[in-house]
Amino acid sequence: MSEIRIVIPDKVDRYLDSLVRTGMFSSKAELFRAALMEYLEEISSVAKDYDSKLMFSPEGRIYQLEYAKEASLRGVPVVAITYSSGILFVYPDLNNGNTEYADKIYSNGEIIATFAGLAADGLYVMSKIREMKGDMQDVLFEISKIFWEFTTKMDYRPLGASVMVGFKKEKKIAVFDPSGSYHFANYWAIGDEEKDIMGNLAKGYKEDMKKEEALKLALNALGNPPKYKFETL
Repeated sequence: MSEIRIVIPDKVDRYLDSLVRTGMFSSKAELFRAALMEYLEEISSVAKDYDSKLMFSPEGRIYQLEYAKEASLRGVPVVAITYSSGILFVYPDLNNGNTEYADKIYSNGEIIATFAGLAADGLYVMSKIREMKGDMQDVLFEISKIFWEFTTKMDYRPLGASVMVGFKKEKKIAVFDPSGSYHFANYWAIGDEEKDIMGNLAKGYKEDMKKEEALKLALNALGNPPKYKFETL
C-alpha cells in the first residue's frame, strides 16, 4: 500500500488528536483515510452530474445540450426549399385511418415554420411562434430566446427539437438547433436521416427552380413517400 506523508499546522494536529480521543477513529491515519475517501466520493458524484445537470464539463461541454441535439435528429423529417418565387416545406404524412398526428407546419402568410425531434418540445415552440409579431429579426430573437431560456434555467432541460422558419419578404429559411443558434439556408432538412436527405438535396438544388421542381426534388430527397403534406409561402 502506498504511503502519503503530509505536513500540517500544530493547531490542526491538536484538533485531530482530539477527534481521535473521542473514539470516532482509532488513529489520525484512519481519520485521514476516511476524509480522503469522502472527498473522492464527492468529486466522483460531481463528475457524474456533468451529464445530468446544466453545467459545463471540464472539457467545456454541456452534455444535456448534446443529448437535446441528438433528440432533434429523431422524428419525421422535414425538407425546406427556396425556389424562384417562394418557399416550400414538405414532410411525409404518417396519418392513417386509425391515427392522426399533429400538423408539423404552421403558416400565417408571412412566415412558415416547422420542427423535428421531440413532438411536445417542437409543438411548444410552434405555439410560441404563432403569437409572435414583428419583422424577421424580432422573430429570430424571440425564437432564440425560447431555446436559450430552456438551456440556462436549472429547473428546465434543453428542448429536444430543431425548428425551421421561412420568411416570405426576405425569402430566407432560418434553421435553429436546441441551443438557440441559427443559420440561414436556401434548402435544408431536419429530422431522421437528415444528412442523407441533405446530400440528395445538394445534388439537384437550383436557385431558379419552379415550385413543381422544388416539390419533386424534396420528395425525391425524402425517398418519395406515398403520402406527404406540404405548404408554400
